[in-house]
Amino acid sequence: MDRIVVVANPSASQFTGGAHRTVMSVLGRVAEVESVWPETPADAEIKTAQAVENGARVVVAMGGDGIVHHVAQGLVETDAALGIIPVGTTNVIARLLGVPTKPVKAARLIVEGEEPPLTMGTARMILTRGSVETTHHAVFACGFGLDAAVVLEAEKDPYRKYRFGSLHYARTTLGVAFKDFPRRKPHVRVTHGDSEEMGIAALLQFRQVYTYFGAIPLRVSPERPDPMTLLMISRLRRRRIPGIVTKLLRNVELDTVPEMNVVPHVKRIEVAADPPVAVQADGESLGLVDGGIVEWVPGSLRIVAGPRPIDD
Repeated sequence: MDRIVVVANPSASQFTGGAHRTVMSVLGRVAEVESVWPETPADAEIKTAQAVENGARVVVAMGGDGIVHHVAQGLVETDAALGIIPVGTTNVIARLLGVPTKPVKAARLIVEGEEPPLTMGTARMILTRGSVETTHHAVFACGFGLDAAVVLEAEKDPYRKYRFGSLHYARTTLGVAFKDFPRRKPHVRVTHGDSEEMGIAALLQFRQVYTYFGAIPLRVSPERPDPMTLLMISRLRRRRIPGIVTKLLRNVELDTVPEMNVVPHVKRIEVAADPPVAVQADGESLGLVDGGIVEWVPGSLRIVAGPRPIDD
């Protein structure tokens, strides 16, 4: 009999005990199912790796994008698949993959889905701070500078995050953009291929959508990444921010904005920052780093997707 392990985050904004019991019941009809309750993000990664070692065919992340990110860390380059029960605030990864928003329907997709798990690439991030080196895998987005600073600021007020969701992130983004970043001078050096650029932020899009604000998908570039698209921001001037927001909402090429450069067909970048720069992966803050490497790893993660995933 197949084995399924559910890694649950009860603090997710839409998590309920009733939904968890129903999900366990649905999954238990076709497999031996176990639920684990990680105490920390690192514990979620450890418990996922242990589940794979113990023969789990599918490890299910029940929560928001955060728990999906941490469960994925233990599944990259394994034969086990990632299942998603989206009960978080924004659920970007679930939306990209066409996973049903209702927990019961998402559970049924895992046990009744006609298609095999979708094999997708991830971005491997090897980050350094002083003498410490860490490795992370981004499932839908990663960035240095602006977006990571937004994540750090948004997490300072968890009540507003859970209560207002994407509206809170949008408000925080505008606040950070207008208040902090116009004063910053280029301090992030990014090398891609034979080119080198200096700026205040570097964002990488490797899915059809970079992120969501509510139902509105935002993209670095309207073209499909192949495999990654780099957005390099050399400066951010207050007078240009309203126009940038308009272009994002209309999916207009950001390369038309002065001091922004969109670079397609990127497979690897090297980053060096002085002073250190904030970094994020999948909306999870990874702290401040002196630099690192981001490289595309094709076919590294198996995910149970819906019948019409955006990112297929």
